[in-house]
Amino acid sequence: MTAGWSVKVIGITAEGELPDDFEVEAALQAAEQDLPDGGGVAFVIVDRGTDALWASVCWWHSDILFQRQWRAGRGSTDLRRLPPDAPVGCVWQLLAIDCERRAWVEHVLTRPHDPDLTGYLAADPMVEAS
Repeated sequence: MTAGWSVKVIGITAEGELPDDFEVEAALQAAEQDLPDGGGVAFVIVDRGTDALWASVCWWHSDILFQRQWRAGRGSTDLRRLPPDAPVGCVWQLLAIDCERRAWVEHVLTRPHDPDLTGYLAADPMVEAS
């Protein structure tokens, strides 16, 4: 739980070893700055890329996805928010976003009177991708 939000963390990497606890914590701190008041359901993609550490902070409002992108230099956790004209993400981040979209539709949008937020939060992005 981050600032009243239920947050799913998704780690990806270009070189095999998933982001470590320090990188994940930095991304969650970035999420705390971006997530609006009121709480809800969000996901954070922590991507240790070949050139940088990326954090994509994403949250749902009904059937709309909001996103903010953060970046730190390679080997650093000093994440800085990118301007609105920055890239949305690499193809691997977009794969994770697609998996989250599918899980959101399955667990929440197709069940408007009984959304399964626990099921959504537990959905494994790797399973969704297969």
